[in-house]
Amino acid sequence: MKQMTCAQMGGPENCNFIVTGKTAEEMVKNGMSHLTEAHPEMAGKMKNNSAAENERWMSEFRPKFEAAESV
Repeated sequence: MKQMTCAQMGGPENCNFIVTGKTAEEMVKNGMSHLTEAHPEMAGKMKNNSAAENERWMSEFRPKFEAAESV
């Protein structure tokens, strides 16, 4: 299992909430749950992204996930 802060995943710079996941997809799912609760405006913007924007974000996120600390 890996962990990253909300900020490391692209959330607000000052959010140190820890998001965990066994896969990049699981971490994104868990991160979106946090984003929806804690940062609803940002979550709303992300939910309106096109499929191409989401794919680009995921391709940029995967290397960050791979480099993330394991717990």
